[in-house]
Order: sequence, then C-alpha cells, then structure tokens
Amino acid sequence: MIRTLQYNMETGCKRFDGIIHFTEILSHHENSYWIDFENPSDEESYILYSDFKFHPLIIEDTIESSSPKLDVFKDYLYMVFHTADYVKEGELGSREIDFFLGKNYVVTYHREKFPTLNHLFEKCLRDDRILSRGADFIMHTIIDNLVDDYNNTLKMVAATIDSFEAEIFSGNPGREILKRIFELKEDIAELKKTALAQRDMLWRFSRGEYKLTSPESLIYFRDVYDHLSQVNDKADHFRDLLTSVMEAFFSITSEKTNRIMKTLTVFTVVLLPLSLIASIYGMNFKNMPELQWEYGYYFALLLMLVVMIVTLVIFKIKDWL
Repeated sequence: MIRTLQYNMETGCKRFDGIIHFTEILSHHENSYWIDFENPSDEESYILYSDFKFHPLIIEDTIESSSPKLDVFKDYLYMVFHTADYVKEGELGSREIDFFLGKNYVVTYHREKFPTLNHLFEKCLRDDRILSRGADFIMHTIIDNLVDDYNNTLKMVAATIDSFEAEIFSGNPGREILKRIFELKEDIAELKKTALAQRDMLWRFSRGEYKLTSPESLIYFRDVYDHLSQVNDKADHFRDLLTSVMEAFFSITSEKTNRIMKTLTVFTVVLLPLSLIASIYGMNFKNMPELQWEYGYYFALLLMLVVMIVTLVIFKIKDWL
C-alpha cells in the first residue's frame, strides 16, 4: 500500500492513495510530500528505483532487513531506523522503518504496521502545519513519535521486572523465571545497542552535517537525540535491575537449600547416637547385662529417647533450630 500526503501553500494538505506520477509531482519543489510505503507489493517497491531513482543497493537494503545506519547521497539521505516492540511478557522485539529524505519529500518504507504512523498521518491531514515546515521537519516529527514508542515499551519492561520481583519474593519461584530474566536481559542489551546507534545518527543531524536539514530544524533533532540518550540510560538501569533480580533469585534459592540442608543435618545428628546405641546392642555379647535383663529392651528404647531429647534441647539452646 502507498499513501501520499502533499502540502501546497495555496491548497493545503491533500492525500493520494496508490501509485501516482511521483516523478512529476516531486518536480514541484514548492510542495512538500510524505510518501508512505506500507508492506508494498513488488510493483510498488519498484517505484523506488523507477520514479525516485534511488541506488539499487539501497533499495535492496530497504526491501530486506538491515541494521540501523545512515547513508548520504548527492540528492537524498537514507536512514534505517528501528523501534522497540513489546512482544509479550519478558520478550522484546523490534520493527524496522526506512527513511529517504529529499529536498521536498520524505519516503517511509516498512513491512509491518505502525499505529504511530497511522495516527500521525491522520493528524497531518487535520493540521497541515507539520508538512508546511518542510521535509526535514516532517522526518523529525515521524522519528520523534517513533522514539516516544520506546518509552511506552520501556514502561512495559519496568512492569515486567516488577512482576519478576513479586514472583521471586513470593517464596516459591520456579526455575523457568531465570530463563525469562536472561532472555529479557539479552533483549535489553540489543535495545541499548540499537538506541546507541540511532542516537549517534541523530547527533549528526543535530550538528547540521547535511545540507538537506535546515538550521531551524537542528534543535529539534537534538531534542530527539536527548530522548534516545534517556532510552539508553533506562536500558542500563533495567539491566542493573535484572542483575539484582537474578541475585535475589539465587539468594532465595540458596537460602531455601540451606534450610533443607539444616533440617536434614538435624535429623542426621539426632539419629546418629540412636544408631550407635542400636548397633552396640545389636552385637549380642552375652556378657552385656542388659541382654539378660527383663527390661533391657525398654531400657534401650528409653536411652535412645533421652539422648534424642537432650540433643534437641542442646540445638535449641544454641539456636540451631
């Protein structure tokens, strides 16, 4: 699907759906355009080459998945951007969107649906001030809204970590929670790596390295740079939290194991003298007076009981129980 927003100072903002004569309309430099490719067909993707004349290698990177990067060409910029996606509890993913920034246009290309883009597209139709400020401001607005999605995802991550803590301190955490913690920690490390790469790209925009960005837009790109820095800081914080959660898990598991070993040790120590007494009387020496005594059997049992009680009392006094 292709949808296009065109801004003209006299006619305002208009929307076009499907394939149109992009070569012709882009020649009107007094207009501003946002062309969005959402899960396009092969025919629609070919327009990137036939109408926009983008480099074939860049188009190949666009159609296939690629890591965050920024390439500069004579008449346009190409940027690969990733957003964080909360797949399910304890699992993060990402979605890719590719940008082409020209003198009077922004092209966005993505395979998956972006509710944020849909909302922003409708907002531009109602309020043409976004498109009226030029292509660089259009691109900034899109990226700014996508970075806001990071914050929504990180809020869900924070809630997930809280649920991990609650489950661990419930007193009976399962071993499967450790796997979920490790997986989330790896996902956050990948998110941090992506955020750092994209932050560096936005830093280059904010420094005015490219002729396609106006001096007025630099401070806005710097603002997005700051937001990505905050994402990076939050990722570090969450990794530290998950490390603490893992340490708490191991501590609770170890304490539980120690309690079990303590109980087993008490039973072993209590039963050891009883086993010793039983083994002595089990030797059946005829010169042992208790063997010939009518109450010898009951005496042995009483002796075992007394020894067991004395042992437990000693443990209690020393606070070993």
